[in-house]
Amino acid sequence: MSSQARLLQDVDEVVEAWRLCLRKGDIEQALSLWFDEDTVTCILPDGVRLIGHIQLREGLSNLMNRPIILDTLTSTSHTYLGVTFIDSTEAIRFEEETLDPSLFLHMTMILVQGTMGWRIAHLHSSQVPKEAIQSPSLIGDHGFH
Repeated sequence: MSSQARLLQDVDEVVEAWRLCLRKGDIEQALSLWFDEDTVTCILPDGVRLIGHIQLREGLSNLMNRPIILDTLTSTSHTYLGVTFIDSTEAIRFEEETLDPSLFLHMTMILVQGTMGWRIAHLHSSQVPKEAIQSPSLIGDHGFH
């Protein structure tokens, strides 16, 4: 993680910075948004589990070789004692000009407040079939996963 990481006071600021890093393919800035512990975990949509900063760097480098644009369809969040849980359904695009999503994901992000402000501690994503996106069960909270 970069020693130049800046203090992020707001959860929304971290989430917005994460989305921007994915869009720009900025691996260094993306890694600076993660909690500085080797217990961080990231589960990719294909089920690959990344544990710690070394695996996170490798996995995200492979993933971020093209722009990833997240369009939020639903989102809920809960904060309790310095931990925020964000659960969302995202439409994923790989080109700015393309309006139709390539795939849909459920994503749970857990952020922890520490000495450097808010940071990502865990991210879990799983692919959602397109047919399920129109389902009434997606309206409201579909639960953390």
